[in-house]
Amino acid sequence: MLLATVILLTAAGLRLSDLHNYPPGPHYDEAVYFIVSRNIAFAGARFFPMVEAYQGREVLYMYLNAPFLQLIHDDIFTLHMVSAFCNLITVAATIALGRLMFRGRRGWIIGLTLGALIALNFPQIWLARQAFRAVTLPFMQAIALAFLWRGLTVKRRDWLWLLIGGFLAGATVYTYNSSRLFPLWLGLAGIALLIFDRARWRLRLRQGLIFFGMLIVVAAPMALYAVQRPDVFFGRLAEVTQADQSVSLGESILLHAKMFFIDGDPYLRYNIPHRPYFTLPEGLLLLIGIGVACVRLLRRGDPLERTAYALAILSPLMIIPSVISVGGLPPSHMRSLGMIPLIFVLVAVGFEWVYSLVVHFWGTRSIATPPRPWERGLGGEVAFKAFVPLLLTTLMLGGLLVGQTYFAWASRADVYYATDADLSAAAQWLVAHHTDEIVYIAAQDKGHPTAMIEPLPPVTWLGTDLLFRPPLDQTGLYIFPRSAPPPDSWRAWLEPGAIADLPLGPDGRSAFEAFRIRGDLPLPTVIPAHAENPYLRLIGMDAPSIESGTSGEIQLQWEVITPPPVGDYTPLVQLEDAQGNLLSRSEPYMTLTNEWRPGETLIQRVPISVPAATPPGEYPIRVAWVGRSSNEYSTYTGSGLWTEVGVISVLRTSVFNEINDILIKHSFTISGDLSILGYNLSNYIYRPGESIPVTLYWASSTQGLHAVNVTAELDNRRLDEWMPFAGYEWAAGETLAERRRFVIPQDTPAGEYSLTLNGELIATLTIAGIPRVFDIPTVATPVNAVFGDQLELIGYTSHRDGDILFIEINWYSVDVIQDSYKFFIHVLDNSGMIQSQIDTIPLENTYPTNLWAEGEVVTERYQLTLTPASRTIRLGVYDPDTGQRLSMDVNGSVDYFEFPID
Repeated sequence: MLLATVILLTAAGLRLSDLHNYPPGPHYDEAVYFIVSRNIAFAGARFFPMVEAYQGREVLYMYLNAPFLQLIHDDIFTLHMVSAFCNLITVAATIALGRLMFRGRRGWIIGLTLGALIALNFPQIWLARQAFRAVTLPFMQAIALAFLWRGLTVKRRDWLWLLIGGFLAGATVYTYNSSRLFPLWLGLAGIALLIFDRARWRLRLRQGLIFFGMLIVVAAPMALYAVQRPDVFFGRLAEVTQADQSVSLGESILLHAKMFFIDGDPYLRYNIPHRPYFTLPEGLLLLIGIGVACVRLLRRGDPLERTAYALAILSPLMIIPSVISVGGLPPSHMRSLGMIPLIFVLVAVGFEWVYSLVVHFWGTRSIATPPRPWERGLGGEVAFKAFVPLLLTTLMLGGLLVGQTYFAWASRADVYYATDADLSAAAQWLVAHHTDEIVYIAAQDKGHPTAMIEPLPPVTWLGTDLLFRPPLDQTGLYIFPRSAPPPDSWRAWLEPGAIADLPLGPDGRSAFEAFRIRGDLPLPTVIPAHAENPYLRLIGMDAPSIESGTSGEIQLQWEVITPPPVGDYTPLVQLEDAQGNLLSRSEPYMTLTNEWRPGETLIQRVPISVPAATPPGEYPIRVAWVGRSSNEYSTYTGSGLWTEVGVISVLRTSVFNEINDILIKHSFTISGDLSILGYNLSNYIYRPGESIPVTLYWASSTQGLHAVNVTAELDNRRLDEWMPFAGYEWAAGETLAERRRFVIPQDTPAGEYSLTLNGELIATLTIAGIPRVFDIPTVATPVNAVFGDQLELIGYTSHRDGDILFIEINWYSVDVIQDSYKFFIHVLDNSGMIQSQIDTIPLENTYPTNLWAEGEVVTERYQLTLTPASRTIRLGVYDPDTGQRLSMDVNGSVDYFEFPID
């Protein structure tokens, strides 16, 4: 008992010393747990079994925090205290677990060794000082196992210990996502115990039913939630198991094998980068312990001890949640927490075996020598003569070394910035120094919880790609933590308003940057441009040249006319070629856009990627704005849903590398110096009238001009004839991509066809037949109105069934139609306001008008939901690229047809 107390005091010193200063932070996740715990403690929130916000988080830790926030202090430090004491209880429970798992002297040695190992373990010290929910996983596992083993060993009231143990084991699934395998390992241990203790199988079966029955009852809500909300339950796991984001599964297995005592977690925020979980001596003891446990498992002996060895041997497999997280920067110490505390049992078993071996060879004192008082607590055997001083020396020296190691890590400047301490310092400074100005804060994550736990004034979040100039008559206070500094293009504009005498970080620099800017400060210079939708007015664009095959960024400036009605109003920014082929698209993350202020100016950085082999030249940038959740696009005045905001100059690449974007590598020579390396063709089935999009990759072996005629044919039907890159000065070894669209004639019969270039087979395509109708139908209400000299509205037939209006509309193709148009149908009230609408390409977006043959009849059917105020149906045709409607008269004054609802 005395030695256990010394171990706990050592652990407490390492976990509580200077806890109010170290670790720095609070980190993003710590602030999340503080916010949720506050909501439970003071706002009456009752999240269960998970908090669905912030990617889904198990709730136990937050419920543990809530009463202490009420009783002690509403501060993040309270969460750190809860974490520290959870870990101290883990140490105590693990000591008890070791004593319960193994009998006699062995149990005492293993139990005390377990306590010392966890007390001095750097990852456990780190975890104990963080306000992370993960700390509850080893905490719950340790006490659940201790109660379970107590229930398996006592002779009276075993059911009570087993019920409590089952409750705690079931509650473990509410701790952290790595807990989800714990019930499985317990089940395997239960099967092992039934096998090892066959003579008492009825007793063990009864105990198992009690324990696992309670476990299932407690864990059932989480299991039900997993079925009902798999998107939340498995959400985070899905994010970190994307194999294309990091390493292969095989590489992850190898990295985790090395994690134990060779090469650990590489992430500075969670570890001294690459420090393994165990020191080298502990790692060697771990290997010895695995071997010893395997041997003792196979020997005849105490069934409970054999079960303990079986469960300990399984503990390395409890890192499976971390192993499969191949996209989560493996190996991860924190996602491997399922192995705690049982992995330490293997190390302690290895130590006990080595210690017993050494004692055996060195000899022991005479049995007749009376045992000392402290020896009686260890079983009274003289073989423990050296154990106590060894343990005390290890605690003293190990405590000093690991303490120095932790505080050296925690005081590093890069750790300070990696744990969001700079943003925390900025938020605290802001609370003390802001006036009535508009506050803008930059952060890697907009709405960052580390700042939000402070009593901030209203904040506009900048992210790292969006800046605002305040309205003309106002002043803005801008804060940039070191983790989200302003780019050079912004810094020059902000510098005149720089604020001095800010709080310092550990490196002697100010922990963050702050600026005060008036709304009349001239904007950064851009090329003027003009476009306007109902909410924004384009001022201009700055577009530096970008080398082919690389990435750059453009800067757009938009004046806010009025705030958009949605909070996710997002720009879609496309790089296209002159033929309208999409080369790349950017979609910046936007939030709280409905809180923009009239008169503010958005200064937005947008990344632009230029695909490899893109020919040098001028390329248009087109932008659309859309409410992301509603998918409602805004229409520009006079230009539809998309508008060209400027052009980018693409420069010739400086290095001619191999092109990896070629899907089909098929090399053949077109002329002596110009050849095709391959092409991209994604579809092999088309309909008459459709275009065949093909990207051809050309290569020149010499420098100069190449005048080459190329003919594309579909069997004997000529699709196109052109001169690729006519007038272009090639460089020797250069590769260029040419994007072309070959239109299939509408009179092409169905069948198999060969697509060739200058006679060289490119692909075998299938042309599917289109069932066409040319007979004019009989309609209830003839109309015979022509839209844009291309589409005739023959008429319509409608009938009403309660609140549903069924409409059949018949269209006639006056001529071959070159463009794909959309049809719109509006339900209007008496005042002409739109109650509901449908915008669609014909036949539920499957049959665009550019496929229609001359003289073809197409029938559209709709179901419209009406209200008591519905009075009129309005329909028409428009170009989705420009928003321009087709008119029904030569003057263009009428661009729709209306009829009353019967």
